[in-house]
Amino acid sequence: MLYLDHNATTNVHLKVKDLVQDLLKGTHNPSSVHTQGRVARSIVEVARNQVMTSVGGDIYSKEYQVIFTSSGTETNNLLMKNYYDGEIFISNIEHLSIFDHLKYKDDIKIIKVNSDGIVDSCHLEALLSASNSNKKLVSVMLANNETGVIQNVKELVKIAKKYGADFHSDCVQAVGKIPFNIKELGVDFATISSHKLGGMQGSSALVAKSGYNLKAMIIGGGQERNIRSGTENVLSIASFGMASSIASQEINDRYYQMKKLQNYLEQHLSKYKNVKILSQNVERLPNTTLIVVPQTYAQTKLIAFDLRNIALSSGSACSSGKIGKSHVLSAMGFNGNEAQSAIRISFSYEQTINDVIIFIKAFEEIYSQELI
Repeated sequence: MLYLDHNATTNVHLKVKDLVQDLLKGTHNPSSVHTQGRVARSIVEVARNQVMTSVGGDIYSKEYQVIFTSSGTETNNLLMKNYYDGEIFISNIEHLSIFDHLKYKDDIKIIKVNSDGIVDSCHLEALLSASNSNKKLVSVMLANNETGVIQNVKELVKIAKKYGADFHSDCVQAVGKIPFNIKELGVDFATISSHKLGGMQGSSALVAKSGYNLKAMIIGGGQERNIRSGTENVLSIASFGMASSIASQEINDRYYQMKKLQNYLEQHLSKYKNVKILSQNVERLPNTTLIVVPQTYAQTKLIAFDLRNIALSSGSACSSGKIGKSHVLSAMGFNGNEAQSAIRISFSYEQTINDVIIFIKAFEEIYSQELI
């Protein structure tokens, strides 16, 4: 199987697999006071320091803290719920774990994006200037999971701070694919996730500036500094720590390899007048290409690719595996028919030009009628 859906989840790094297999020999509950419990606690704290260091935090200054959760979705919900008593501003291309809070809090303000998926900074400033709330949160993802578009978060943070707003960025898709430094971005909160960068599924982190009095969403034993109760997933957390450390060390090589594949693919796809490469003229993740082929239906094409042992995703795939209307593409001005034709190709740094050639051959076979 040629797997080209690495924005959904990616391979566990070989060194991480070795670590986890070794840890499987033991029993791990970091809340236990006996020797094995203390060993488990040490494993978690080593991983916490690895994650902190990998995103540019200083483990000694205590400027930021790392709170482990089970997923990026849980992390985003934890933070959003902490601002329900204030005013929240989100872009209209956020991940559903942010965007769908519109269903539960009706006064969330939406920041517009342009046709390339870039957040309108002037619109954000207009919204913030009209706010009378003493408690405000702006949440804009660093890199979009569908289009790969990278936002100018530094600029948006400056605007937010001008009006006394805290700033959160969902950085799940960015970390491990582009250089990332939380202090340089200036955000108060960032969400990152293990399985997007070479660790196991089952762990994520909220990297938060110290001093915020966050309330727990899950009540229980008071783990993770009383912010996220529940026995820590030690194996996944350990994998997260090692994977984040490796990713930060390899980031430049990973970036250039993925960018080479993206350039090769898009140079070929650009030959076809019926193929639209979305957001091609703005900064994007080096591994992500989202295409629209009007008058086609992505779901049938994905099945055709799957029959050729190629795994892809639609830009509008939902959690059920069905293809719904993408709120991201709608926000960018695409109509329903165009959005339902969107196909996302997302590479790993481990892949080669030959993988791209295999995809292109299958693409030409499947879209032969539409490309004439």
